[in-house]
Amino acid sequence: MRIRSRLLLLLIATATVPTLAVGLLAWRGAAWALSEAVDEQHRRTALAEAEHAATHVLSLATELGGALLHQDPTALGPSQAQEFLTRVFLRRDRISQVGLFDARGHLTASIFVDDPEAFARQEPQFRRHDTVAAGEVEDFQHRAAELLSQVPEGRAYAISAPYLTAVRRRPAVVVAALAPGSHAGGLAAELGLEELSQRLAARGNGEERVFLLDGGGRLLLDGALEHERHRRDLSGKLPGAPGAKQAGLAHYEEDGRSWLAAFSPVPELGWVAVVARPREAALAPLHALARSTFGVLGLTLVGVLVLAPLLARALARPIARLAEGARELARGHLAHRISLERRDELGDLARAFNDMGHALEVAHRELLGFNEQLTALVEERTRELRQTQVQLSRSQRLAAMGDLAAGMAHEMNNPLAAVLGNVQLMLLDLPQDDPSHQTLTTVHQQAQRIATIVRELQQLSERQQLGRLPLDLHQMLDRVLESCGAELSQADVRVDRRFHPGEVKVLGDTQALSDVFGRLLGNALNAMRDRPERSITLATHMMDAQLVRVEMRDTGQGIPREHLERIFNPFFTTKQQWTGKGLSLAVCHRVIEDHGGTITLQSDEGVGTTVILVLPTAPAQGALA
Repeated sequence: MRIRSRLLLLLIATATVPTLAVGLLAWRGAAWALSEAVDEQHRRTALAEAEHAATHVLSLATELGGALLHQDPTALGPSQAQEFLTRVFLRRDRISQVGLFDARGHLTASIFVDDPEAFARQEPQFRRHDTVAAGEVEDFQHRAAELLSQVPEGRAYAISAPYLTAVRRRPAVVVAALAPGSHAGGLAAELGLEELSQRLAARGNGEERVFLLDGGGRLLLDGALEHERHRRDLSGKLPGAPGAKQAGLAHYEEDGRSWLAAFSPVPELGWVAVVARPREAALAPLHALARSTFGVLGLTLVGVLVLAPLLARALARPIARLAEGARELARGHLAHRISLERRDELGDLARAFNDMGHALEVAHRELLGFNEQLTALVEERTRELRQTQVQLSRSQRLAAMGDLAAGMAHEMNNPLAAVLGNVQLMLLDLPQDDPSHQTLTTVHQQAQRIATIVRELQQLSERQQLGRLPLDLHQMLDRVLESCGAELSQADVRVDRRFHPGEVKVLGDTQALSDVFGRLLGNALNAMRDRPERSITLATHMMDAQLVRVEMRDTGQGIPREHLERIFNPFFTTKQQWTGKGLSLAVCHRVIEDHGGTITLQSDEGVGTTVILVLPTAPAQGALA
């Protein structure tokens, strides 16, 4: 099969399948979101109606309790009680009766409208209250007395279950509030629910129905008095609504239609607010969305079938050239480029291909350079590792030789002391002109030289751990240079100080470190004898917050390369006597190592020598505290 035919089939498949899948997924997602939005809207409506119903009833309980807080009913006379009840009665519309009860539940005073015209002549506001029949007055008194006796302990009010009035069959509830005190009675009012019914009728516009159920699932209010009087039981159709503790959704069948309902409990009343719409009306936007979605999908598929052959023909030839370019790159010809002058995606692909080839070529060169850098870095790390190994080996040799030197010094001290003592006694006994006096003087000098060597051997073997205090490095170096000033001036040596700006403190033994730098200066002076240029450069550098680097550079004769590895060994010396008796640098190495530092030496024969010391700095004052 030719590539164009394969590309044609591929275009049709890759366009059709994703289009259908994306369309179906988009429709399902939109349908789900729209369904959730409809359900959420119904739930919010039901919650709003539940809150309004609770506010409508509970606000009356609050008003009755507030009236009792400001007026003690037991202290009222008949006329005062009637005036008090009138104020309460006229404060709220839709109150049909108000009664004042004593602690035993007996009615002490009441007010209601049985003759609207007569009451209206006294106060026009009475027209807003319902007329009450005699039988309804008795029913109210009985319900109010029973409700006051059943107020739960710790509660200040109670609300009766909804009921239909005895004569006119109108929905109502009794709201009762206890007076403060244990024997003060209470206040009760009969509240008609016609206002709530009218609101439900107004909210149920179009095909939407809004109604209230009582705690048993019977119809309480729906805006139609005929339905309210029959109190139809809907618990079978809405099994989750009666006694619900939170908002929810339900479906039920009525009059041959399927209804989608949302319900929400009315706080503290035990009622349930329900909002219902026919399923076809609620889901009408989903059906419209489905029609538009599948219409667009159909048009898209037709366009794909028409355009796929044209696209296959236009894509086949450039793709072949791109494939050839890829094969050239695979053969390692990174300089190969594709010449494809197009201003569409294939042209962009060709340019991207060329950019990729250029990037590969650059990356290849960078990789070669990186390999060279890596090789150099490995060599540098290997060199550092070798230096560390040499340093470790030197420290081990010095430790072993130091132990040997300690033993030798111990064994030599006693006979050496005897020799020196006897020679000194003999010199005291002989006159100056005695021929043996000169010989004994030479013996005494050589014995003292041996004693000096023994002391240096002991110093080499002993670890200095006492007297470590923060000391100013620059001041210590200045004192060492000052103590050697006469020798430096006599040898015509120029000293160049290049100290780090500011104070630099190290933690160490002032005497031991001063001795190290004194020995190093002495070695430098010996190395610069008979040199035309004699200068010493003393420099300090802060490597970081914990380390300081000290460099002492001279212009002496230098040390041969083959001697550098053994220069710190005890008793090693060069022909030029650079290290004196061969112990000076070994002692310096031991002292610097005891201070937690390092000492290294770089030298070019005929140019000079640089001694590099790295010492730890003293911790800050707060850290020492």
